[in-house]
Amino acid sequence: MEFAKKRVSAQIGKRNKLIFYTLMMALPIIQFIIFWIFVNINSILLAFRTWDFDRGDYVWNGLKTFGNVVNLFKEAPFMLSAIKNSVIVYLIGLVLGTPLSLIFSFYLYKKKILSGLFKTILFLPHILSALIMVLLYKYMVDRAIPAVHEMITGSAMKGLIANTDTRLYAILFYNVWTGFGTSTMMYLGAMSGISDSVVEAAELDGITPLQELWYITIPLIWPTFTTFVVVGFVGLFTGQMNLYNFYGDDAPYALYTFGYYLYKAAKEAAPLPQNYPDIAALGLCFTAIAAPCTLLLRKMLDKFGPKTV
Repeated sequence: MEFAKKRVSAQIGKRNKLIFYTLMMALPIIQFIIFWIFVNINSILLAFRTWDFDRGDYVWNGLKTFGNVVNLFKEAPFMLSAIKNSVIVYLIGLVLGTPLSLIFSFYLYKKKILSGLFKTILFLPHILSALIMVLLYKYMVDRAIPAVHEMITGSAMKGLIANTDTRLYAILFYNVWTGFGTSTMMYLGAMSGISDSVVEAAELDGITPLQELWYITIPLIWPTFTTFVVVGFVGLFTGQMNLYNFYGDDAPYALYTFGYYLYKAAKEAAPLPQNYPDIAALGLCFTAIAAPCTLLLRKMLDKFGPKTV
């Protein structure tokens, strides 16, 4: 009798655990189905449809919507700037931001002087609101720097963002600065997982810090490095260079990126369902370019990257 009671109690406990696990997993699974699978399938279908004003619904139109995308690249005055700026943002992050992040992460990893203070400073852009950071930065480059320049030289100076000749460089610097903390902390986390015995053995052999970084640290954190490079390439089609925080809907055409145009177009199309197919077709074109290039880039990094075994 006692054994039967224990068996029933165990079965009830298993059932309750199963119910608990099911309820805990139901919400994220439903959210994933609705907001990822359904939304993406709907976006793909929209690219092959157009809005019928008589029926008040979308109708199938084949590949005609993609003709509007071709015309957009031919006729829109901002698409050439969007291509140029998107490539510049990616290359600046890759060529300038990545080496600086690796070197600075290695400095923090070795716990050199003031490393704790630098960690705090790097976290500031992620603690404060992005809009507050932009306001502080604009105040510094458009008011503080011109005021200091005038005080020293006696001549007036335009703000770096107000000046059309320097605004792109000022915004690029802001993006490198605010993105610096994330990549540095991720690299630092990967470096912290390196076995102490490996480093100690290398130090006994007389390895220099630069050699340690090149021959030990980078090969051992190569998967993290690869992830950042690949994600950065995808950002070429989605990154908006924080333009919306700087300008809202009124960014100059000369500063447009693909990401800013898509964000602005989707926001403006909210009450106009006839505009969604063009945006969906443009996004699908970007995906058709980005997906194979991303896979190829990942394969090349894995093939030609350093080997640890």
